[in-house]
Amino acid sequence: MRDHRVRREAATLIGAGFVVTVICPRDPGEDTTEVVDGVRVLRYRKPRVGEGILGHVLEYGASLFWMMFLSLRVRLGNGFRVLQLCNPPDFLFPVGLLHRWLGARIVFDHHDLCPELFVSRFGPGHPFISRILRACEWITLRHAHHVITTNDSYRRLAIERGGVDPDRVTVVRNGPCLSRFDRRGVTPAPRSPGRVRVGYVGNMNPQDGVDLILELAGILCARGDESIEFVCIGGGDSLSGLSQEVRSRGLEDRVTFTGRVSDERMLSLLVSCDIGIQPDPPGPLNDLSTMNKVLEYMALELPVVAFSLPETRVSCGEAALYADNGDVEALADHVVALSRDGKRRRRLGQEGRRRIEERLAWSHSEAPLLRAYALACGEGQERAPTAGECAEAVP
Repeated sequence: MRDHRVRREAATLIGAGFVVTVICPRDPGEDTTEVVDGVRVLRYRKPRVGEGILGHVLEYGASLFWMMFLSLRVRLGNGFRVLQLCNPPDFLFPVGLLHRWLGARIVFDHHDLCPELFVSRFGPGHPFISRILRACEWITLRHAHHVITTNDSYRRLAIERGGVDPDRVTVVRNGPCLSRFDRRGVTPAPRSPGRVRVGYVGNMNPQDGVDLILELAGILCARGDESIEFVCIGGGDSLSGLSQEVRSRGLEDRVTFTGRVSDERMLSLLVSCDIGIQPDPPGPLNDLSTMNKVLEYMALELPVVAFSLPETRVSCGEAALYADNGDVEALADHVVALSRDGKRRRRLGQEGRRRIEERLAWSHSEAPLLRAYALACGEGQERAPTAGECAEAVP
C-alpha cells in the first residue's frame, strides 16, 4: 500500500468505525494478503510490459481484471457497502458500475487528471486516445455517488468538465500527518561537510521534471559553484535514464539518486537537507495539481524552491521562492540565494510548518473525508458513519 493518501484515508475510516479492505498492486517481497494497521490488504501482481502506450494499456487491463476479481471475492465474502475508486487510471469505472448495480455506494477519489497526465507523458499527438481518456473520466465522475478531490482546481474541473453536481464534490486535501513528519527525533543522514544539500522526494516520471535538477546542477557547475549538492529520493520510469545522465554529465559528486527507500530512511535524508525543491514544470497537469512533496518539505521546516504553479502557490504561500515560466536559471538563482542565507531558510521553513499545522495537515482533511462518506452513504443526507460499514479502496 504505497500510496500514503490511501493509508491516511484508511486510518481515518477505521477510526470512524468502518471496516476497510484495500486492493492494490504487489511490490516484490510483499505478501498477497496482509493486515496492515487494521486494514486488510489484497495485492495482485501487476505485469511489467514496457513503458510505451501499448505497455500501459496492457498493464491497466491486467489491473482492471484483478480489481474486478478481487472486489467480487470480497463482496462474496464479508461484503461491503462503499466502494472507493482511486485513479489513475480512470479505466476502473466498470468495477464501480458493477458494484453500484449490486447495491454499493461509489466514492471516486480523483487523484490525477488522466487526460492531462497522458499528454504530459506522451505529447499532444494522440487526440483519439485523449478523447477516450476524457470519456473514461466523465463516466467515472458522473456515476460516483460522491467525488472527493485533492484541491479546488480539481473540484472545479469535476463540476465544469465532468458535469457533477457541486453538492457531490468535496475537497479532501492530501496533507501529511504531523506526527510522522516532525523533524524532532529524526536523525539526519550523513552529508558532505561544508555543502548545502537540496532534496527532492517523489516519483521520477517524464512529467515530474527531475531532469531539470540535472540541468540546474549543470548550471551551478558552469558557474563554478561547488557549495551545493542534490539528493533525489524515489523511483519511477525515468530513474534509470536520469542515473545514466548523471554519469554522462560528470555530476556524480553533485547529484545522488537513492531509489525507493523506507519511510524512515526517506525522513532521515530529508531532514539532512537545507532546501526542498519541486522541479515540476508548468503545464496543464502540473498547474492544477497539488504536489505532495512540497507539503512534506514544509512539514519538515524546509524552505521550498519551485516554479510558479497556481496550486503550488496555494499550498506554499510565503514559504517558497518561485521561478516563472519554467526558467531553470531563475530556479538556480533562488537555490543559490537560499544556500547563502541561513536566516532566510529558517524563516521560510518556519512559515511552511505553520501553514501545515494551521491549514494543510491531514488532521484538517479528516472531517471533509468523513462528511463525503456520510453524504455518499446517506444518499445526500449528511449523517455520521456507523461501525461495521465496509469501505473498499481501489488505488
